[in-house]
Amino acid sequence: MSAELETYRHPSAAFELPLPAEWERAENVEGCALLAVEPPREDSHFRANVVVTIEQLEQGAELEQWAERSLAALRESLDRLRVIDLDASEIGGLPARRALTHYLHGEFGGVNLEQWSLADGGLGFVVSCSTAALEYDDLWLLTNTVAEGLRVRT
Repeated sequence: MSAELETYRHPSAAFELPLPAEWERAENVEGCALLAVEPPREDSHFRANVVVTIEQLEQGAELEQWAERSLAALRESLDRLRVIDLDASEIGGLPARRALTHYLHGEFGGVNLEQWSLADGGLGFVVSCSTAALEYDDLWLLTNTVAEGLRVRT
């Protein structure tokens, strides 16, 4: 997999981030501002992906509480979700919350889901990077570079 990154700018939402040049991209798909997926390979496998979601936050919403509610929603929707690590972070000069989780995918087995959440201008941005659990170490630098490269323009 090539590590060549290019800056992606969403055509209508106020964000940009680096993405692998050869990854497939779709915008505004079922509640997602962006879905980017690695190209298919010869064998059947879980395709690493990046999803960006944006939501309007309630007035006065705190990053920590919003991130906790999002994590609770994941627990309800993903099979055998386990939280591996939670951490405070910073992306583009804004405070962020990072969560690394693992869940069981019905077809492909273990999947690692790493999410970075940040708020700006009344909007909540989440960058979700998913990889096959056994490929997480190989893709960690790429997914962290993508997430930490997020820039919002609210």
